[in-house]
Amino acid sequence: MENQNSKRFKKLGEVVEKVVSKILEPNLKNFRSNFPTIGTENSSVLEDIYKQFLMILQTSIMSEFDLIQEERQIKSKLTELDYLLDQKAKRYKDYQEKKKQKSLQLEKQQLKILKHKQSQRLKLINHLAQLNQNNEKLKGEIKHLNQNIKQQIKDHQQGNDKVTLIKDLQISSSISEKILNQN
Repeated sequence: MENQNSKRFKKLGEVVEKVVSKILEPNLKNFRSNFPTIGTENSSVLEDIYKQFLMILQTSIMSEFDLIQEERQIKSKLTELDYLLDQKAKRYKDYQEKKKQKSLQLEKQQLKILKHKQSQRLKLINHLAQLNQNNEKLKGEIKHLNQNIKQQIKDHQQGNDKVTLIKDLQISSSISEKILNQN
């Protein structure tokens, strides 16, 4: 886990250097204004003193920073933080990948179910079409049977009329015979 190249520790060092550089940005004019007599007489000496002062101050600040970071174990803590955040990022990436895989599996299952439903729907539509065709055929047969039955009823009624006429004639004949026999 101890990584000598901690990203955050490097970044902290860069930030401290920038801040120190910005704070100690050379401003010889302001420095001379604090020493008016020396600044006008020996300006090159004063400039050398100012540069040395800045260098010593910068070295002192950086040494103090190094001492603070060692006492508080900042480098190891930032390295551990890098490690933990990298692990978290890896777990999140793995989670996203698993989530994507599950989503793809779910889409495949849904597509399979949809295809099955469409197949079943087509089978039902074909079956309904066949039933409608059979229904129309049966309607035609029923209509034909009804016509046959009506014709048979008509024929039967005509036949019944003849039977009735024959019976009436038979009855008339038998009455006539009886009458004749009585006479």
